[in-house]
Amino acid sequence: MDCNGSNGAFHDRQQSAGEKSSCNVRWSGMQGKMAIFVISRNERVSTIKMTSRADCRLTSALLLLTGLVALSGCRQLTPEQRIDSWIDSDGKAAPSYLTPEEIKRLEARRYLRVLRSTLARSVFWANGEGMQGSVKLRMKLNQQGDVLLCEAQPSDAGAPPGFTNLVMDVCWSSSWNSIPEGLQNPADGTLEVIAPLIASGNTSPISDYERGHQRTDAESRFFWDNVVAKQSINAFGRARFEFTANVKGQVASCDVTLKKHYFRPEYFHPDPALQKVLATQCLQLDLQQMPGFRVGENGVTHRVVFVDYLPWKNHVGKYSE
Repeated sequence: MDCNGSNGAFHDRQQSAGEKSSCNVRWSGMQGKMAIFVISRNERVSTIKMTSRADCRLTSALLLLTGLVALSGCRQLTPEQRIDSWIDSDGKAAPSYLTPEEIKRLEARRYLRVLRSTLARSVFWANGEGMQGSVKLRMKLNQQGDVLLCEAQPSDAGAPPGFTNLVMDVCWSSSWNSIPEGLQNPADGTLEVIAPLIASGNTSPISDYERGHQRTDAESRFFWDNVVAKQSINAFGRARFEFTANVKGQVASCDVTLKKHYFRPEYFHPDPALQKVLATQCLQLDLQQMPGFRVGENGVTHRVVFVDYLPWKNHVGKYSE
């Protein structure tokens, strides 16, 4: 596992021989702001710089040896080493030796790891066309983890507009847990994220697992653009489309189920009227326009597509000049 908390800069995969990864984490005196730096899926280098309420600096390569983690003498480790050990062992390394303050810092660091790896993975899965470019993303979350702001600007003249828009859409499609206390701005409880994202080179082969996720992401985006987004839904949930279509892309049947969103299950409300509208519009789709559409030997396809809907996701596809 690399320092992204995942197995790749823009995706999850095993690190091959000869590839290197490194990570530096620095904590300093300002709350509520964080910067992420990710470089290409092939370079496999990721660096986070963030500012938080912690009043001490720590620099960690996050490369503690497994033997060191397992030692019962963890009482001799520094606070930073104990936190690293606890994270890298999936919570199995002497948790009883963590102080309340260390636990707060641990929660903050785990939140950052999830945020960083999720953004990188989501960009990779959404980038099925393999676009390259460098973009600086600015994202702001409120205390509950709701997305308040997404802004993306190309970092170099050669960055295609399509990649900038892709990063914006990934941001507006994201959902997060509540922000740990140690990362919150004391004034309003928000967290501002500055993330320069670089996608360069795509020479390594893509696994079937990765290709499957890219196909799933493209199908979900197609149903969002052509069905769900048209409703301007101000609610939290997940729509499940189960459909059958012929070789011409004509939909013969489409069943829609609305489910709870995994990050906001308490805000879900059944909506039979919405469910009916989504099913009606699904039947009107031309699936030949959907990326990756194909049928079986019998000339029919049967698929299930999931689409998350969130109040702020209505910004997807809307770009300022």
